[in-house]
Amino acid sequence: MKVDHGISRRRFLEATGGGFGGLALGQILGTDSAFGSTLNHVPKAKRVIQLFMNGGVSQMDTFDHKPELAVLDGQKFDPGDGRLVESVTNSPGFKVLKSPFAFRRHGECGRWVSEVLPHMATVVDDLAFLMSMNSPTNVHGLGSYMQTTGFTLPGFPCMGAWISYALGR
Repeated sequence: MKVDHGISRRRFLEATGGGFGGLALGQILGTDSAFGSTLNHVPKAKRVIQLFMNGGVSQMDTFDHKPELAVLDGQKFDPGDGRLVESVTNSPGFKVLKSPFAFRRHGECGRWVSEVLPHMATVVDDLAFLMSMNSPTNVHGLGSYMQTTGFTLPGFPCMGAWISYALGR
């Protein structure tokens, strides 16, 4: 018996090939599922846009203006706890570098934005910025896992699960 779900294999792979795109799977295949088609609760969110730029541009070259970097430019970095960063980076003589880009305040909110993002600077009052994120690790792989699950160990729900929950699924 042939079952037509109204979607080709190629379209399915295009839509679900990237992690965050997989969130649309329920909508692509319809609302029927083994759990029923009703929502668990009234959704608190209508849409979610997540910008997770693993390996993307540095925050200190876009929105996270650090004037102290200009003061420390060229100096050897020591986080102040006696452990130099070389112990992690294995690069002797690791030095602080200032951003090569100019920053200015934009919008009524006064958000610092670098010259790298001129259009985004015009709409900063319409954006939400999370500037309080931190991680117990400076290893990028574990940091990425920490960002999507909140933990560096397996077995915890990822951002997609929480988004599905927020959307009432």
